[in-house]
Amino acid sequence: MNIRRLLALLAVLGLIAAGCGGDRGEDQSGGVTDTAPDTTGADAAGDFGDLTSVCGPNEGGGEVVDDPAETQGVTADSITLGTVSDPGSEGRPGLNIELHDAATAFAEWCNAAGGINGRQIEVNLRDAAITEYQPVMEQACTEDFGIVGSGAVQDNFWPEIGAACGLIDIAGFSVTPEKAGLSGQDPVEARSVQPVPNPLDEFPIGAATILSEDFPDAGASVGIVNADFDTLITQAARQKEAYESLGFEVVHESTYNILGEANWAPFAAAIQEAGVTFLSFVGEGENLALLQQALNEVGYDIEVTLQDANFYDQGYIEAAGPAAEGTFVRNAFWPFEEAADNPATQQYIEHVEAVDGKVALLGAQAWSAWLLFAQSARDCDLEDDLTRTCVLEAAASVTEWTGGGLHAPTDPGANRGPECGLVLQVQDGAFVRYAPTEEDYACDPSYVARLEGDYAVG
Repeated sequence: MNIRRLLALLAVLGLIAAGCGGDRGEDQSGGVTDTAPDTTGADAAGDFGDLTSVCGPNEGGGEVVDDPAETQGVTADSITLGTVSDPGSEGRPGLNIELHDAATAFAEWCNAAGGINGRQIEVNLRDAAITEYQPVMEQACTEDFGIVGSGAVQDNFWPEIGAACGLIDIAGFSVTPEKAGLSGQDPVEARSVQPVPNPLDEFPIGAATILSEDFPDAGASVGIVNADFDTLITQAARQKEAYESLGFEVVHESTYNILGEANWAPFAAAIQEAGVTFLSFVGEGENLALLQQALNEVGYDIEVTLQDANFYDQGYIEAAGPAAEGTFVRNAFWPFEEAADNPATQQYIEHVEAVDGKVALLGAQAWSAWLLFAQSARDCDLEDDLTRTCVLEAAASVTEWTGGGLHAPTDPGANRGPECGLVLQVQDGAFVRYAPTEEDYACDPSYVARLEGDYAVG
């Protein structure tokens, strides 16, 4: 069951990239980060990307509200927050360690600039290890002001544990329908704001639309391959409805064992027999790599293979080798390969590398969450109202958000994902921008499919 849930996390999220993490020679699965302020250096002002004074010394306000239910974890000079991830998973050690790395790096950067309106950030790095989400959240309920930049496989327990005990959540990402919710839902009621929403009733189709213009016949024969796990079956069904809204025809659907297949040749043969010209694989990179290698062995070349953002991972390219060539990946974040052209991306990379952390798309998404929290907390504190209610409402009032320029615009307040994006392609063993080439992102309201199916899991 651990492995089944792990693979679900790696595949279900359409706007993020999940990585396997790595051992950096020290235990990064827990502990507290508390860095003394250092007002020297280029980032002393606390600016990030196009956001100004996210962090800095006290500029007024700063009174502690006498209400433990609203201010747990807040003192005159600090604020204690939690970040929940699954790096201690036995099935995949280091899973999503980049969320903890982003928390550590953000706290160091923000504290060096003076903190959140003068308050130093203390971070509890909480390791849910996939199966320990409930006890980890119960501990957070007794210690943390809120949860920031988190992402965990079993976040379906958020409503009955985290929200129920009064915590607030500015999410790195949400996995399950219970946490991700629907577009238009009230984040205040859910006590969770997603800077990059992934609602169940929307699906991004911008990349498919762009590729259909360059490969006009490919959509006539779509193949969708997914693992036999409820969450991934749901994802495949959402994808099917979204593609059919473009006029695509799904001619082949197949399901593989969530634990992997000993032989991918039958899958390749079935895809070839169906005449698939547009392939989507719902799962993780290592399994797609094996399928693509099997397709190469039977000599079948698919015109378009388009993958969700979790395939934006060099590990996938390394696993697939030459079989990955030409694969397309959709993305709503500025590519790391182009960091020199985008100050926010460059800053994120530099700050995470400064703590020997893992640079990854999920980490950048978590950093966006930290920025939204810090901005909201700063504004509330300046009004002498650094309370959970104020911070939650402030974050939920944001209707256009880019994480300082890390990603395309989103609408956290309405729980709606981006209408903009870009397409990457694997070329010569590396991810390269495919489209657009004349602007940062391609944007259109039609790039988000509004789904009508009932995709609730369970």
